Amino acid sequence: MPTNLDTLRFSKAKLSSLGDYTVTGVNYNWDFTSLEPISQGLRSFINPSNTPYSTFFSGFNGSSEKMTGVLIAISGVSMTDFYKFYKQSTANPNAYLADAMGLTVNGIPVSCYYEDKDEIYNFPLSYLQFDSTSFRVSTPITTLITSGYSSTGKRATRVDGWGTISTPFGTVPCLRVVSTVYSFDSLKYVSVPSALYKPKRTMRSYQWLTNALINGQPVHIPVLEITGLISDDPFLPINYFSIHQVIYRDVYRDPLAIGLTEQTGLSNIAFYPNPVNEKLYFKNDERLEGVQLNINDVLGKAVYEKTLHLELGVSTSSISVADLKPGLYFVSLQKNNQRATFKFIKN
Repeated sequence: MPTNLDTLRFSKAKLSSLGDYTVTGVNYNWDFTSLEPISQGLRSFINPSNTPYSTFFSGFNGSSEKMTGVLIAISGVSMTDFYKFYKQSTANPNAYLADAMGLTVNGIPVSCYYEDKDEIYNFPLSYLQFDSTSFRVSTPITTLITSGYSSTGKRATRVDGWGTISTPFGTVPCLRVVSTVYSFDSLKYVSVPSALYKPKRTMRSYQWLTNALINGQPVHIPVLEITGLISDDPFLPINYFSIHQVIYRDVYRDPLAIGLTEQTGLSNIAFYPNPVNEKLYFKNDERLEGVQLNINDVLGKAVYEKTLHLELGVSTSSISVADLKPGLYFVSLQKNNQRATFKFIKN
């Protein structure tokens, strides 16, 4: 698992290059060498003392990771610099868990521990192992901090195969883990008793884990991870799984040689509100011209497209989604070789 000062490079792959990921079993050989990277990024795990929440987490025995620059941006509420804080539990079972979180609410750093820890893995992992855990975390609301965020849910994790996995990064022995997270996120105001923002999500990820070295390097994150959403749309098959992204541990690759770029620029764009009724607004950290926007439904059908011209930090860029049917949608932004994908719910 990741530790302090880990900087782990990954590649994001074309969905069309994935192949069949559903097959599993005993002593199985998964061959994903055909994966084609479209972008690269870094997962950086830093000492909590080097985060905006260092005062609160002084002496924290674990690592932290910045999850996103903008968590929520709606009228009157800004929640940014969202970090999670991880640690290895010494209790029985020996769990790798999310222990705390930090975010900045309208410019004020806010930190809190999970009331019910999110146990991501219970070690040692073994074939056919199944774990079911719950989690809950909630930021405080005061007269100064008038908005709060909470997340509550359950995580079901099973090990459904073992063998070897091959990717463009290399070949190693592995376990395959399937993790399903059922969660509710809530936004509350001090003056309003009930939650105003409460989307229900069912996320699933297929992960191939190893403790071996690849090319002399520790892996520390999944060798390959496929993430997506399970739809509750009654018109779709039960447990319909829509892939959101495919990422795999990798080495640095020359962008000019294979036509990819670092995940910058587009990935810093924030959009709100979510869920949305009529208009979806965009805010960005840099001026961007000629950004191609496409919206697809959960079946992959294109329902909207437009070319955006985004001014620096100005929230006037918007699109109308009033005519879309209620449900889950994916926004794809592309400029040259850069690409970013977001999801939103249409009420």
